[in-house]
Amino acid sequence: MLEIVEKFITISGEAPTIGEPIFLIRLSGCNLTCSYCDTTYNNEVNEYISSDNLKNEIIENVQDFPELKVLFTGGEPLLKERQEDIFAIINDLKYINFYIETNGSVPITNFTLPNCYFVADWKSPTSKNEIDFYLDNLKHFRIDKDCIKFVVSKDDLHWLKTKISHINKINPFLPLYVSPQFNKITLEEIADFIIKNKLPLKMSFQFHKIIWPLKDRGV
Repeated sequence: MLEIVEKFITISGEAPTIGEPIFLIRLSGCNLTCSYCDTTYNNEVNEYISSDNLKNEIIENVQDFPELKVLFTGGEPLLKERQEDIFAIINDLKYINFYIETNGSVPITNFTLPNCYFVADWKSPTSKNEIDFYLDNLKHFRIDKDCIKFVVSKDDLHWLKTKISHINKINPFLPLYVSPQFNKITLEEIADFIIKNKLPLKMSFQFHKIIWPLKDRGV
């Protein structure tokens, strides 16, 4: 059985699907504890559901809303105990595009299906989990499907610059996004940093917090 925190249809708030309708499925549990985590309830379990029942729910939602993408997030969606179930759902529904938001600490090689897209959040030093990123994943990310995002403070900017250089040596042209940690850096400071250093970065932010500023959950 899969342990679910919440699931709902919404407008995607973050890159690379920002602004698009999406069926968000938040799985319970994470193997990291980040200092700036804004999903402090990620260990809640509000529903137990079989992979077959979840698959049927996805099918029903996409039939009603054909442009809908599906997002597995968390917590960490790729924890070992649920990998088989998640893989089976994605593999069985080849006509649906699935996005997996992962912290990058888990190998992705078993999930490189044509309809599966990875959004890997490389944790910065101020998260206290930087060293947990599984570096071998860099060789397997696909430039037409996957991306890496960074959520940074001012203190992370030098580190970010070195990581971009490292990524470009291993997997050039891989899409890279950067977002601000809340109250730790401004969008203007990130923009100036990108322009000054001529970096191949795309800016992002949490769009859902602008659409629904008074809601912390269910968006």
